[in-house]
Amino acid sequence: MDTGSFDGTELDFWLGTWEGTWADGGRGTNTITRKLRDRVVLEQFEESVESGGEGALHGRSWSVFNADHGAWRQTWVDDHGAYLDFTGERVDGLFAFARSAPELGPDVLQRMVFRDVEPDGFRWTWEASLDGGTTWAVNWEIAYRRA
Repeated sequence: MDTGSFDGTELDFWLGTWEGTWADGGRGTNTITRKLRDRVVLEQFEESVESGGEGALHGRSWSVFNADHGAWRQTWVDDHGAYLDFTGERVDGLFAFARSAPELGPDVLQRMVFRDVEPDGFRWTWEASLDGGTTWAVNWEIAYRRA
């Protein structure tokens, strides 16, 4: 895990409104803005009703850059009752948010990785490791295109 120093611009590519699609026909929108004197990045994720029905996922994250420590932190909450806390890190040179998930087991780690970032699109992967980070499995992948 590389939680080395960041400069606070790592999430600038993410700002804007995005349309997301995933393998089972799911889709949604994600609107990313800066708030609170531009020090907080607010994510507003809305799964389309057509893809999720009454179980459609609606969530928010708040990402904060601490300039004194050169570190990112994120908190995610959603309408399914999730509360997750993450720390920014680098994964194979890519930006990611990661967390330990002891509620799922002593060696469980979770991370979301921003991949193939281009001005009008990127891939986001939600991954888990059951062995303390030795191996990782992608549990959800979203292809994002700028709206």
